[in-house]
Amino acid sequence: FEEETKLFEELYKANPASERLKNGLAISYEKLGDIYQAQGNFEKALGYFEEETKLFEELYKANPASERLKNGLAISYEKLGDIYQAQGNFEKALGYFEEETKLFEELYKANPASERLKNGLAISYEKLGDIYQAQGNFEKALGYFEEETKLFEELYKANPASVSLLNGLAISYYKLGNICKVSGKKEEAIAYFKRSQEIWGILAENVPSAVEFKKNLRIINELLEEKL
Repeated sequence: FEEETKLFEELYKANPASERLKNGLAISYEKLGDIYQAQGNFEKALGYFEEETKLFEELYKANPASERLKNGLAISYEKLGDIYQAQGNFEKALGYFEEETKLFEELYKANPASERLKNGLAISYEKLGDIYQAQGNFEKALGYFEEETKLFEELYKANPASVSLLNGLAISYYKLGNICKVSGKKEEAIAYFKRSQEIWGILAENVPSAVEFKKNLRIINELLEEKL
């Protein structure tokens, strides 16, 4: 990826008017950021994601009608938010997740039939919910998790064979259950946890190779056994 980036930097420097090369360079920065993030080197990752975002902002400004560039910019904001969240800087993370969500809402509003955009919007709501929960703002978190769940329910209803969407729905119910639990809404929390339990039970049985589902099922079983 470093060699790829070096070549793109040279090509773009020689052809600064080329949007294709600028886009290629942005993606190469994203790949390097992903690698450094996976290695736990958040400072290095942050630097590359900032470079990526700068290029996508320029590209989108020059092409505001481009859905592809708007989507790329939204994802770059998400990556910056993820890094700041991992560093414990929730205010910075919140700002980037809000920018991401705004773009996904615009994209989805313009393309309501797009399941890819609906999924992206659901994930952006989840990220906002996570930040507000971490900050102790449970009412705000609850609102975003409810929006996320609504979208995942619609997605799964349209794609009942999708394992990833079913798992996403289970996770959204789990997050709602946790918010209700810390907010003292015991009965609602139990109801959401039972929905997660049912889904992860189905997934653990039908996809036995996926350790994640068995692990999640064990966690939710223990939670319900405690009776909150």
